Amino acid sequence: MTVELIQIGKKDTNNYEQCLQDFGYTNLDNKVQEDVIEVWKFFCNEELVLRGLKRFVTTYFLFNQEEKRSLRYFFDHWGNKNHFNNPTSSEVSEIFKTSTDFQYPRHTPILHGELTADLFNNVLLKNGYLAADAGAGPAHGKWAHTIQFFILEEARKEGVFQLHAQTVCQFIQTISQIKGMFESLSLWNILFDSFDEHIFTSPNNITKLLTSSWDSSEAAQFLAAKFNAYEEKFDRIAKDEKSYGGYTKQKYLRRLNEARYIFYKETCALLWFAPKNKEEKGNNKAVLETGCAFPLEV
Repeated sequence: MTVELIQIGKKDTNNYEQCLQDFGYTNLDNKVQEDVIEVWKFFCNEELVLRGLKRFVTTYFLFNQEEKRSLRYFFDHWGNKNHFNNPTSSEVSEIFKTSTDFQYPRHTPILHGELTADLFNNVLLKNGYLAADAGAGPAHGKWAHTIQFFILEEARKEGVFQLHAQTVCQFIQTISQIKGMFESLSLWNILFDSFDEHIFTSPNNITKLLTSSWDSSEAAQFLAAKFNAYEEKFDRIAKDEKSYGGYTKQKYLRRLNEARYIFYKETCALLWFAPKNKEEKGNNKAVLETGCAFPLEV
């Protein structure tokens, strides 16, 4: 059994509980299961996702009005205001190589390579980090998962749906520690990293929409241009370097001396680059303090 996209104005007829059982999740804690279904329903609901993405592009556009700011700068500040990037652990497994005197930073890491399950679940997600997935490529999107978190948390705060978990961050931390029958069907894969081409549990669908002409507003066009420029740069560097990982190598790995990092062998890593200290002012400060610069009903 599969779940379907609930188009605008249509009734939700998906049997989420049966789908969970089909995927091997027959003994979930009742509250966790209810939260999983709430998140799944959200990403199957076209109207709610479009509303959330509209909110995101508008918030980021307003954030950039007085001074140009990167998405990493934006998400660092939004995340800190919304319970993300606040690590709960101080230990790092001996199987990993770290930078000297490593301590978990409180800002957004860059992902290099395909993370091992241990590094992904027990370091990145368990500590509630947002992430810039630089190595995933433009189709997946560097920021797709973090955008999923944004639209979920803003909708939760608005009362669009309710969770037993206190925050979306806490929910993600919880599911990161739940193992399913099949490694490829973790709750993370089902809710945030699926290959379903018709619903927004697929990060590719988030990115595909945001780089299209889905919305005629200046805010949507501004972000689409930014994402399309990233795709052109990624592809150009990959061609020049003759490597799909050329972008990450050129932009980040050559600056390891500036970073705190956790490596697994030489294949994958989390890289934290210290954010630039710039004075927050005017409209930018208002956006950061509230998490949104326009009324909740929009």
